[in-house]
Amino acid sequence: MAATATERRAVHFRRPHAATPATPRALLVVVLAAAGALQLAAPPVVADGDLPAAVAEVCKNTPFPELCTGSSQRHAGKYDTVDPLTVLGMQVDAFSKRVKAASRRAKKEAKAAATPEQRRALNLCKSYYLDAGDNLGACKRAIRFRDGVTIRATMSMAAQDMQNCDEEFRKAAAKNPVCDLNRSLVDMVENCRALSNMIPAAGVLN
Repeated sequence: MAATATERRAVHFRRPHAATPATPRALLVVVLAAAGALQLAAPPVVADGDLPAAVAEVCKNTPFPELCTGSSQRHAGKYDTVDPLTVLGMQVDAFSKRVKAASRRAKKEAKAAATPEQRRALNLCKSYYLDAGDNLGACKRAIRFRDGVTIRATMSMAAQDMQNCDEEFRKAAAKNPVCDLNRSLVDMVENCRALSNMIPAAGVLN
């Protein structure tokens, strides 16, 4: 008697094979691969003796590498790791210190200003330096969150404060005794902006 349609289908039915358990060797390969990935993702831990060289390695990719290296290395001892994020923190620390030095010089020079116009410009510069300090506070908070957009915005505003200071002397046709500090501060801003572009966004790391 001819087989029914159901019986014909049954002839071709095969029970699926059970999944083959992973061998100990395969599991070991997976574990080692995962461990390697975690090691690559972790920030590099640098021994104290290697900190200057590690800072220089990061700074070489900035617009002003010598300024970046020289100013950052003085603050490297505060950090256990060296990568673009921590070097950015070092640069901001150095920037903050240099802004305070510029403010002290402006205050000193204002007392001995040759003309009222120069004194007025120096006093205005002191207010610009205060504004820059406020921007640095916002920048440091942004660094904690790896917020590159805010880092670049706050540092650009700090650079604008330095340029506004210089402009006051141009308008007064007076000698600018803080010109060199302002120039170096603007260059440090460019370094900070470059470093911020090297930092992965927080979402990329999660």
